Amino acid sequence: MTEFGFMMGLSPREPIGRFGDIARAAEELGFESAWLADSQLYTKNVYIALTLAAERTGSIRIGPGVTNPVTRHPTVTANALAGLLEVSDGRAQLGIGSGDAAVFPLGLPAARIADLRAAIADLRAIGAGEPIAAGERAIEVATGGQPYPVLLAGSQPRMLRLAGEVGDGVILMGAADPRLTAWQLEQVAAGASESGRTLAELTIDLWFTISLSEDRERAIADVRPWAVSQARWFHRWKELPEALRPHAEQFEIAENSHDFGSHLSRHASGTSVSDQFVDWVGVAGDLEHCVAKIRPLLELDVDRITFALLAGGRLERLHRYGEELIPALRAAQPVSGAKG
Repeated sequence: MTEFGFMMGLSPREPIGRFGDIARAAEELGFESAWLADSQLYTKNVYIALTLAAERTGSIRIGPGVTNPVTRHPTVTANALAGLLEVSDGRAQLGIGSGDAAVFPLGLPAARIADLRAAIADLRAIGAGEPIAAGERAIEVATGGQPYPVLLAGSQPRMLRLAGEVGDGVILMGAADPRLTAWQLEQVAAGASESGRTLAELTIDLWFTISLSEDRERAIADVRPWAVSQARWFHRWKELPEALRPHAEQFEIAENSHDFGSHLSRHASGTSVSDQFVDWVGVAGDLEHCVAKIRPLLELDVDRITFALLAGGRLERLHRYGEELIPALRAAQPVSGAKG
């Protein structure tokens, strides 16, 4: 049976303990996972908020989603995760990627495939209590020896194949579209085969943004900033898979309108992508529409669906997902077809 999780960024306008309150409510509603964005320019400190959440919950898995090896050296991340493992009684998880809003505004390049391969190798070694190379020296992290799952976030083939090859799982960043997701899973499976593994041995976590509302215009407006952000990334792809080609014009529009200063904000200025594209890349509408849109994704080899929890009534949104949407999705999920 597919698990469900949520992710969010903690706005500077929100109390540092807000994520812990939301994670506790999510746990009570049956969510299995809670991710918190690590973006030092636009959100509050991820590890302080995660620590408070760990103290307020008892079963839900928690972790940074996602961090990167550019602004945080693997030894820094490993040390932070060791502390999070301790306060959460082993419930910590790590999402890592190439860097986005945390990296580009600083004028730094995103982590390359080789950088992420090396970072994950270091994180695994530290988790196993082994030394890692630092130039010509071997160093050890005193808090090492505590393993945790490492999920690599990606959307394009090379990153997805790397996730399949070296990760404990993958965070699929793309769209709430079964054709694109199936294509991405093929890339992960190809990478897994390189290390003698299959998809069944990995945690597949699909992320997308959703707004459940009887007011369709409001729902579309909620999801649009994320849709613009996704379209902007798609614009940079050298080659588009078949599922993305019909939307190429939207990518061009987004590239000319997206602003990192309002990255993923509900008040972002980029509003020119079409309503149709917004609902293709995300999910926006009433309960019946949301169930119909998400149900095909449940038939894929996905272990967990993670909803991006938008600002503006977060707890109300969470309760609607937990009390209405997830039960409806579980009732609609086929007995066979998806993992688990």
